[in-house]
Amino acid sequence: MIRGMRVLWSIGFHYVINIFKRQKYRVDNKELDLATKREYRFHIYRAMQDLSRRMVKAAGATIEIKGKENLPANGPVVYMATHKGLFDSPVMAILIENEPVIFIGKEETKKMPVFGKWFEAMGCIYLARDDMKQSLQAILKGIDELKNGQSIVIFPEGTRMKGKEMGNFKAGSFKLATKANVPIVPIAIQNTYKVLEEKKKIQKTTIYVNVGKPIDVPSLSAEEKKKLPKHVEDIVRELLAEITD
Repeated sequence: MIRGMRVLWSIGFHYVINIFKRQKYRVDNKELDLATKREYRFHIYRAMQDLSRRMVKAAGATIEIKGKENLPANGPVVYMATHKGLFDSPVMAILIENEPVIFIGKEETKKMPVFGKWFEAMGCIYLARDDMKQSLQAILKGIDELKNGQSIVIFPEGTRMKGKEMGNFKAGSFKLATKANVPIVPIAIQNTYKVLEEKKKIQKTTIYVNVGKPIDVPSLSAEEKKKLPKHVEDIVRELLAEITD
């Protein structure tokens, strides 16, 4: 109960004191050149990182990271991570320090308290699960962002698993990397579901993150690219096994 109140307080406090910044630097409703757009995203991302740290601390959670040396110094890259719970996005924002990233997520993400507002301001990309045409347009938008130097985070399972197990990866997610011809960074996250989803209340837990070595997509043959979804899924399963009790 107390932790839940602390998380709500951190969210509310952050929302109020950053209203001006969220409006000034939002990129979703402005025509900006690439340099200015990246600068604005940097400001928005720093604010979202601050919110993420506040939320994780207020929840009494700690993060243990393995393989942090595998994170690239700069992008563009596609970060592909497991999806366990609502705290996955804050964990990713804390993890990726070197550059602002945008997220590709379900349309429901817009309804997330506070985070939905930051995602919109950053120009994050939304997928409609029941609309193939819209989903394709979203992927094409993501490809354009990558070609312009913007790194992206996507959860290729497509939904939160809310448990230790990992779901199958959606093959369509991999078009981002293969069409833009950029590396993939495989990441396993474990235990974020315990923070909120497991008992429907905030509880103290240790979140584990395991970062794999980047996969050099540009160097792959056409045949290797066809097998890429299964290959990356297998890698992430191994990374997840290393941090799962």
